[in-house]
Amino acid sequence: MKIQTLSSKKSIFNGLIAVIAVTLFSGCEDVIQVDVINNSPKIVVDAFVNNQLDTQTIRLTRSIGYFDSTGKEPAISNAQVAVVDQTTAIPKLFVFSYANNGKYQFVPNPVTGDTFSVGHDYALLVVVDKDTLVSFSRLNPTTVIDSLHLVDVEGNGPPNNTTGKYVELYANDRVGQGDFYWIKTFRNDSFSNSINQLNTSADMGNTSNGQDGKLFIYPVRYNQVNDFSRSYKTGETVRLEIHSINAVVFGWFNLVINENRNGGLFATPPANIFSNVISFNPNKKVPVGGCFCMSAVCSASVTIP
Repeated sequence: MKIQTLSSKKSIFNGLIAVIAVTLFSGCEDVIQVDVINNSPKIVVDAFVNNQLDTQTIRLTRSIGYFDSTGKEPAISNAQVAVVDQTTAIPKLFVFSYANNGKYQFVPNPVTGDTFSVGHDYALLVVVDKDTLVSFSRLNPTTVIDSLHLVDVEGNGPPNNTTGKYVELYANDRVGQGDFYWIKTFRNDSFSNSINQLNTSADMGNTSNGQDGKLFIYPVRYNQVNDFSRSYKTGETVRLEIHSINAVVFGWFNLVINENRNGGLFATPPANIFSNVISFNPNKKVPVGGCFCMSAVCSASVTIP
């Protein structure tokens, strides 16, 4: 009987401790309401134009709140958009016409000479209501692709989680320091646009003195062109494109990557990324985001056997 009594007292004591603990912790819990200041929406310019004969697209949207769902950015449909070739004796105007969903498009025409040329300097002009936006970019040369090699991998854990074929890019950086590249991967014509596969390179990928004009380093030519959670299958087509960019755009891309990976214990406060598009009207400083870049492109493709 005494043993049962002690056991009952112990249960009651433990129950009281639990109730007191819950009361204390719940009493210390405060709900903090965060009021996010919604400033004037930015005009966001997505203007990556290249020298290919495909339809060229510039997209204009307005920014949304930090906690709003991505993909709901309001499209700007009432703008005037043009790219100007400043290198020709008489500046040549390329007018981009509105299509849909904030997209303004231009179709190059080699018959009439309406194409973009390597080595030329270009200006972007955007007029939205009473705001005029401008930006400048030279169309730098790109390199050439020697070949695409298929690599057989036995998946046994990160980074190679699936067994199958992957692609390795064989291409050399252009001779002479100061070249910058954006390397894109396409699977069956679908662009691999994950932030984890955003692949840029300064020269051959190593900015050390003397590292120039040789094969792109391994992370650039292999790691970043593959999605190691999903190997390539028989019949799939893989296309790689090397776009020339400039130092400013290279820095802009790296800030995008850094902000995306800014998390964890040592994260820093989120910061707005600079834009190389500016407001021309000094009396009406509209907030602007995004980037303008003219690029030359080389490409190569392979079909998985």
